[in-house]
Amino acid sequence: MAERTPRPSTRPRPGPRPNPSAHGSSRRRVAHQPKQAPKSKQAPQSKQSKRSEPVQEQTRTRAPRTQRQIWSLWLGAILLCATGALVALVESPFFEVNNIQISGAARTSEGAILDALEVGPNQALLTYDSSNGRNVVADLPWVEAVGVTRQWPSTLRVVVRERTVAAAIGRPSGSEWAVVSTEGVVVEYRMTPPSGVPLIVATTDLVDASSIGAPIAGVERALEIARDLPLQLDPWVTTWSVDADGVVVAELVGSARANFGKLDDHRTQFVSLASILNGGAALVCLETIDLTIADTPVLHRDATCMSTSRELS
Repeated sequence: MAERTPRPSTRPRPGPRPNPSAHGSSRRRVAHQPKQAPKSKQAPQSKQSKRSEPVQEQTRTRAPRTQRQIWSLWLGAILLCATGALVALVESPFFEVNNIQISGAARTSEGAILDALEVGPNQALLTYDSSNGRNVVADLPWVEAVGVTRQWPSTLRVVVRERTVAAAIGRPSGSEWAVVSTEGVVVEYRMTPPSGVPLIVATTDLVDASSIGAPIAGVERALEIARDLPLQLDPWVTTWSVDADGVVVAELVGSARANFGKLDDHRTQFVSLASILNGGAALVCLETIDLTIADTPVLHRDATCMSTSRELS
């Protein structure tokens, strides 16, 4: 009898029974994965963003710097070319000094001023040292002040203000006279004194020590008194004299003398002198009027003249 082969069962085999605890743990793992996944994904993203941000900032800042440098180079080149063109233009013959205008010089010769300016040939107006020219011209004896200005395109203008003559100071011999300004500066020497100015006779040492362009020492007060003399007294005074001690004396018409001494109050002395010379006292045989005490003048008369006048009377 043949052996029957058992038929395979179509009934599914029971699989392994699920472990509730394991299934629960897998669920928990799945449940926790959404929370852990952002942490693991966000960490690289944050690092990448931190690394990429400086690169972006660097690219943003480098581009403007490069453009500024390029523009700076272009601007420097343009300015350099413009400066070179300007220098070449102003140094062209069109801007050379070819005209010098001088005004205000009456006693100073134009030749002396031109020599002092030292304007060379082909001198550009822009590069001329006007301050140096002004200082050199100001050293000329008659020049009190000077202005040197440029007038484009090719003119140099010189305006001179000369000194005012205040007096002539000479030796007792009268062989030479130093013409001085109101500041006492010697502007020239002459054999004869100029007219219309006070004449002051000083000691030979004072005159010999003087030089053109410098003041004469020791005659300051005599110069001040002579300059301030009132017009009503001017016809009475012929000359002034000052000695080595600084005593100032006015030589009056008729051989009388007014001794001003060394006082500084010469205006009060003028009032006292005017009261005497204009009829306040008899001028007969008057030899000296002592004004050393400004408001109390003392008259000295010639004794010989007084005796002769008595005999005649």
